[in-house]
Amino acid sequence: MIVSNASTLILLAKVGVIRKFLDEFEEITIPKEVEKEITAGNSFDSKILKKEIEDNHIIVKAIRSTTENVLKEFKMHEGEAEAFVLYNECDAKAILTDDGELIKLCKLFEIPFINALAIITRMFEKGILTHTETCEYLQKLNDYGRYSKKVYDFFKQEVNCP
Repeated sequence: MIVSNASTLILLAKVGVIRKFLDEFEEITIPKEVEKEITAGNSFDSKILKKEIEDNHIIVKAIRSTTENVLKEFKMHEGEAEAFVLYNECDAKAILTDDGELIKLCKLFEIPFINALAIITRMFEKGILTHTETCEYLQKLNDYGRYSKKVYDFFKQEVNCP
């Protein structure tokens, strides 16, 4: 199982690759707060993500403990804190996140994390995406996300994008 916060799922929905991702990869689980974040409003991506939850492609789980200590120690929103707690409660394999604060927390506790750029790269490596699609998705993610030039360039080089 992989736990996700809102950022990565929203980015994958915005660029139009969420369905392919969910079809190919194992169960994605989110805490209740993340469900609220990704389904709030009436945007196209929130409608897509709501449908993925309804179709059980994204599983929602309530956390059993509190986020109080995490929120006290780290500058993050409730959704990121719940994702961290759920990861620990479920003994998950990794956390999907593009959130800077949650990434720092993952590094501190040596928790494997995966961002949207890495997902696109992996989909290319598995033959799910063509080279052209991969480069286009990476560019779109860079347009929507807040990636440093260094991070974006790393993933572009991984798949030899111009």
